[in-house]
Amino acid sequence: MTDPAYSVTLHHLAPDLKAAGLAYPDVVLAQVSPEVLRELLYLLAELSAELSIYEPSTPEIRVKTEQNTFVVRTRYRRLCLVGWESSLRGEEHSIKFIRTTITGLDGYSKTGSKLGATQSTQSASPLPPPKPAKRGRSWLKLVMLGLLTLTITGFTAWQLWRPKPSLLPAYTLLPQSATQALLTHSAGEYATGHEAGDRRLSLDATGTLRLGKLNTQHALIEEELKAVRGATINGRAVLITTDAVLNGVSPDTIVLYGTTYYRTKR
Repeated sequence: MTDPAYSVTLHHLAPDLKAAGLAYPDVVLAQVSPEVLRELLYLLAELSAELSIYEPSTPEIRVKTEQNTFVVRTRYRRLCLVGWESSLRGEEHSIKFIRTTITGLDGYSKTGSKLGATQSTQSASPLPPPKPAKRGRSWLKLVMLGLLTLTITGFTAWQLWRPKPSLLPAYTLLPQSATQALLTHSAGEYATGHEAGDRRLSLDATGTLRLGKLNTQHALIEEELKAVRGATINGRAVLITTDAVLNGVSPDTIVLYGTTYYRTKR
């Protein structure tokens, strides 16, 4: 059986996944196999364990399959599969769970056949994450790092001329008047909660979106600015940023990157 292949984007990450920062441009890897994807997740887990919880960048791996796009982020020195937090109810997002959810593969035997049927992401019991430090010393990691380096080198020239990839579906921008009507209707302050680590969202009628989260002193940190525009997607009028759709926009809620924000102030 031929393994599927995915398009993977490294965001705010060094090409070898040994460092993170705002200065690192997006790197796109084409034809990534499930095994290479697993190695990338282990490398991201190693890096995540070393990051400060106040890291200003948002290191993440974006995986595009034939049916969907998945985002794996570093959060509180662990991995987080964005949009799947509620299904695990606070459990850790293990590499096995993330890989199974993205690929639909429960694993392979030494001969390459499947070990079992695909697990349901709603009922699967997350396994304790492997210890990345020990795996980092294995010869397999060195081999995969070598293959990753060759892949990045081979695509460097192509990436220079290729338009920057977008996670947005096909859209058509709305006229300014229609955009202004949407912004006026949705403008306000939103939050996921009031405790340390909860996120805040502010949208004003001029189309400026501010994102951040609360620290232990309830001060806003990691603030990020985004421009918001009106657009139509599949005939529906929505608000979009450069890399996301503000889904579920209503008088009381906004859903962004799979996280629901509740209105606190108009």
